Amino acid sequence: MPFSHLLAAVDLGSNSFRLVVGRIESSPVGDQIRPVDQIKETVRLAAGLSDSGVLSQAAQDRAIAALQRFGERLRSFKPDTVRAVATNTFRVARDAPAFLERAQHALGFPIEVIAGREEARLIYLGAAHTLPADGRKRLVIDIGGGSTECIVGTDYRSDLLESVTLGCVSLSQRFFPDGLIDRTTYYKARLTCRDALAPLSERYRETGWQAAIGTSGSAKSLWQIAQVDFGEDRLSVDVLDMIESAVLKAGHIDRLRFEGLKPDRRPVLPGGLAMMSAAFEEFGIRSLDYCDGALREGVLYDLLGRSTGADMRAITVARMIRRAGLDEAHGRGVSELATTLYREASRANEDEINRGTRLLSWAAQLCEIGMSIAHIDYHKHGGYILGHCDMPGFSEEEQTQISEMVLGQTGGLTKMRPLMLLHEEWLRVLCLRLAVIFHRRRDGQLPPWIKLRVKSSGARIELPAPWIKDHPLTDQSLELESAEWSRAGPWSLNYLLD
Repeated sequence: MPFSHLLAAVDLGSNSFRLVVGRIESSPVGDQIRPVDQIKETVRLAAGLSDSGVLSQAAQDRAIAALQRFGERLRSFKPDTVRAVATNTFRVARDAPAFLERAQHALGFPIEVIAGREEARLIYLGAAHTLPADGRKRLVIDIGGGSTECIVGTDYRSDLLESVTLGCVSLSQRFFPDGLIDRTTYYKARLTCRDALAPLSERYRETGWQAAIGTSGSAKSLWQIAQVDFGEDRLSVDVLDMIESAVLKAGHIDRLRFEGLKPDRRPVLPGGLAMMSAAFEEFGIRSLDYCDGALREGVLYDLLGRSTGADMRAITVARMIRRAGLDEAHGRGVSELATTLYREASRANEDEINRGTRLLSWAAQLCEIGMSIAHIDYHKHGGYILGHCDMPGFSEEEQTQISEMVLGQTGGLTKMRPLMLLHEEWLRVLCLRLAVIFHRRRDGQLPPWIKLRVKSSGARIELPAPWIKDHPLTDQSLELESAEWSRAGPWSLNYLLD
């Protein structure tokens, strides 16, 4: 990788949108990312989320304007050097799909809506690359705008990953909407946070840690108040108590007079303070340090890993294969044939083909994961497992597409019609189904050549006649497959013997 190679991460949080551009600097002991440009926009997307889960027009407009500015900065970047991730507000908003389309157009790059545990993994990865690799176990707390992530890990390895759907913006909107901070309401907010964290408490305490670390805006604000206003190097139980007393005495966000508090953080301080206090109580934290590394840095290092071969998605698939006891050789065979057919038949651009090939390969390797439940309807079991399990490294969209391919690998196509919207999605399902048919005997004896042609009017698979004559089971399977596509698929399927 060239020394001057640049990567960019876009973090679409519930409170702030951030863009960071980093340069990869290589050395004999490894690569490091050096930030060269950063942009922060306080969008407060979560503040525009109604009780019914709909984003206000004003919040959407703020977000689109910020993304257009980000898009200008990224205009010269190639698609594989940029990764944009969206967090809790995108996960919960009812109108997120339509808004996401507008957001991607404004940014000029795809946006991945990531699950809570994936967000936690990336947060820890960012923090770990900021902290020394000293072998100590850490508890990392990240209070975002719409969710809070709690992670226990050592060096670059995360052991416990959890996310709760409460953050500084959503809490402040819910309990302090007019800026008033009375004692009863504040303690009600803190109790709500404790209720959310309580299911994690015992397991986290049993795992233990040697250091507690805070990341992102709320932790930084409280840590800065501890330093500037109370002369303490870290956030402790005593300092939190003093901050709480000062906040309750002020009684309104406009009367908060902390020198260490930036004006843009004032409206969300009460919610962030309630969550931090609850975390101290539930996890038994005595003191907490702050580090700058968080989600956006984690996205950069995850992107670096993808470009150098250490793709977390590939690691996740390998772990799932071993855990489920899948036949790795069979999965590789199905993957090789399916991706070969897809590359031959697809007419998409190179970036889309590369992305589709990766997803199809992973789906093929995991296609029999449903057999860990039952052989009958294993494709349905597999689709459900992959649609609902934690898959570190994968966006929600990627995970959904893989689960749908596994669901569609066999059986009727009628079930796929509500799920498949694009030509390329149908094509990947077709290639996987054909690969499963040809590898049914698990003997590796494939035809000397297979050609797949797909046009708008239909698809055609071409095979050598002598081979198909010696394989009557495959011949019958292809006849049934052809009939199913003609009955329920988006196009007909024929096969030609040569």
